[in-house]
Amino acid sequence: MKRIRTLSDFKDKVQAVFENDDEKLGLYGVTTHPQLKAYLIEANCKRLDEAPCPIGTWKALDSGGWYVNEGDSMQDMLVLDASRERVWKLYSMLEIAESDTIVIDNWIRTKRGLDHCWLSREQLLHWEGKAQWEQRGLGLRFEDGLYPEDEAGKFSVKAWHGANRYIPELGSLLEAAKKTFAIHSVRWQKRNGGSVSFVAEWYSNGKVTVNRAEDVDQVLSIVTDMALRYENALSHATNLRDTKWGAFEIGFNQKIDLDLFDDVVTKGKGDMKLWLVEVENEPDFRRYKGVDTHNWDRILLDIAPDFALLTIPQSGCVNAAPRIATIQGEDNAGKTTVLFDGVELFA
Repeated sequence: MKRIRTLSDFKDKVQAVFENDDEKLGLYGVTTHPQLKAYLIEANCKRLDEAPCPIGTWKALDSGGWYVNEGDSMQDMLVLDASRERVWKLYSMLEIAESDTIVIDNWIRTKRGLDHCWLSREQLLHWEGKAQWEQRGLGLRFEDGLYPEDEAGKFSVKAWHGANRYIPELGSLLEAAKKTFAIHSVRWQKRNGGSVSFVAEWYSNGKVTVNRAEDVDQVLSIVTDMALRYENALSHATNLRDTKWGAFEIGFNQKIDLDLFDDVVTKGKGDMKLWLVEVENEPDFRRYKGVDTHNWDRILLDIAPDFALLTIPQSGCVNAAPRIATIQGEDNAGKTTVLFDGVELFA
């Protein structure tokens, strides 16, 4: 069986997936046609061994910063591009449920220094209005997660459409819902010479599922472009934090219940990775201090029903701001924004 030993081998295997080339896939021991998944990962690791491979071990490829998993029955199914210090890209050819369990549940969520790249609605809609790009669907989510199950007013819709929009009213519904609720995913397609050359679904936690593609280099370029945009946004937010006195302001479209929020963050629950202690309590205001367990950095958080002020001391990781905005938005706050000194960030 042919093994992935170079970046060219990886590209050759992925290209065979795109072309449904059973003969070539057979050389790599692949008997199915998996979709390529990419995960954008915010990394605060000084060395790769601080984030050991979730299945097997990492083996370096011939291109600097690129690694493949080996030493496991599922070897050669994960390829990591850690060539950039702050945002990594992990490519997976595992089946989707298995892939998310291994990469998200058993790696990103459990390893100190790793976090998702929490894509804002502006980043998810980055290709809107650009030549050759067309939006082919939208997923919106509002879990109302601070409330008990029997009291929650949930809203979730995922509408994929082609050129023929058989329910004209659906567009109006999505536009109205988009103004109130958080965007969880967007499906984009790109045309090249009149034919569709790329279709992928982008998620707010930085995951990309490639549904269709013609050229592996184009796919890697598109994923890298978004990773660089996120890395630049992190650098910009860090620079503002380091050069100006102030806090990140997170605006909520839906008012949240402060008592229920308190129950989540003071117990360190969930993906927000906040472990906080309440230091001030007013009917419409709470103040907390504590740590972001992503890196165990200190943070200060002031929160009201419709906004939060997040202070991250120097040396702390600013990825806490888009993380809180994204998770709170999809869970209970609806559409959210992150600002610093009146300037919208992660846009």
